[in-house]
Amino acid sequence: MFLAKILIGLFLTLVTITFYSLYFGGDSKQTYLDIHAENQLLIESNADLSKQNNLLELEIQSKQQNDMHAEKFAREQLNLIYKDEDFLSFETKKPNAPQ
Repeated sequence: MFLAKILIGLFLTLVTITFYSLYFGGDSKQTYLDIHAENQLLIESNADLSKQNNLLELEIQSKQQNDMHAEKFAREQLNLIYKDEDFLSFETKKPNAPQ
């Protein structure tokens, strides 16, 4: 009979410890819900970034396949010209600058 009381006491202690950790410990239900909510936010953010990435990839592919875009980039960004063309550069003056 004494052994049964000890086993019941041990069982109740283990159950109490388990419920305590379930509701108040590091592995509590609130921690799980917080992590789950954060995971949902990250999934939504990841989906938005994936859409943006796909749009940028399509834009890059279309620009790589377009000769007019390559020529415009070469002229405007790299200041390249054809052999028979003249390059003109204009100074931009600030309106408040002294003359």
